[in-house]
Amino acid sequence: MQDDDTTHGPLAGFTVGVTAARRGEEQATLLKRRGAAVQHAPALRIVPPAEDNELRDTTQELIDHAPDVVVATTAIGFRGWVEAAHGWGLGDALLERLRGAELLARGPEAEAAVR
Repeated sequence: MQDDDTTHGPLAGFTVGVTAARRGEEQATLLKRRGAAVQHAPALRIVPPAEDNELRDTTQELIDHAPDVVVATTAIGFRGWVEAAHGWGLGDALLERLRGAELLARGPEAEAAVR
């Protein structure tokens, strides 16, 4: 998406790339209001965990072959994974496997999610 009305505002004459998928349109609108030309191209695509077949298959594989260590990088990702596993009927088995693994978390929010 590009906006050509960039003649006014503190960002007039600048072209700004917005790579966010989540709230990218909102960011682009704010930049355009300040005069920037905006290119919006999400660098990542967010797939709801419950619709992610690869995640379901990997969850089953993890249940079948217990990991030694599990690393949670985001709270929302970890919670979404567990919620999706419950939707697939794998939640209890996943949680049982996770209890036997060393759980590592990146940051306080992820740490709270794995408790």
